[in-house]
Amino acid sequence: MATVDVSAEIEIAAAPADVAAVLFDPVREPEWMKVVKSVSVIDPALQPGARVRRTAMFMGHEIAWVTEVETVHFPHVLNLKVAEGPFVGTINYQIQRSAGGSHVRIRNRGESSALSFLPASIIETPLKASMEADLGRLKAIVEKV
Repeated sequence: MATVDVSAEIEIAAAPADVAAVLFDPVREPEWMKVVKSVSVIDPALQPGARVRRTAMFMGHEIAWVTEVETVHFPHVLNLKVAEGPFVGTINYQIQRSAGGSHVRIRNRGESSALSFLPASIIETPLKASMEADLGRLKAIVEKV
């Protein structure tokens, strides 16, 4: 399996709670995550154990996965475990107050069985570009409010 560890960061001119209101809400993901096509909330509370199913297009392949909340400290940290899907690993959202509002960081770590035939670098480059573009869309949404 190809092991990946990719992060992207951005400054957003908004308070951490305003950023987290969008970033931590899975129903809003299709607004700012280009690859996410649909979201199905299995467990509606934002608490450990809560699960969400997503479908997406990535590198020309349709994929689906289920995440489970490991930890949440609103509005600063949300750690998700990928419980089902072609990617086994974690997704970490961090929001820190900064002079301009908030410093936001997303990190995806794990292994992909669906793309195991590819070297990690081939997966990481488009994943990082996608994450950076997603954060740009998140910034536009949050700063517009």
